[in-house]
Amino acid sequence: MLFVTGALLGICAGLLRSAFSIALVAALIVFAFLLAGALSTGGWPLGKLAYALFGYNLGLLHLLGVLLLARRRYT
Repeated sequence: MLFVTGALLGICAGLLRSAFSIALVAALIVFAFLLAGALSTGGWPLGKLAYALFGYNLGLLHLLGVLLLARRRYT
């Protein structure tokens, strides 16, 4: 579920087409996981953070691929 959420965040951030928004969403993902780790009594969820960031990056790459294919097809 974290992977899918990260991928959807990547797609949504990429649709804004702003480097600032892409970096801000990535920083907010890391901040949310650090805050969850600081407030929880268990261990730090670094593995889950890696899944979410991997999904985020794949979402951005997926959007880039779709935009390139659409441009190539319609031009």
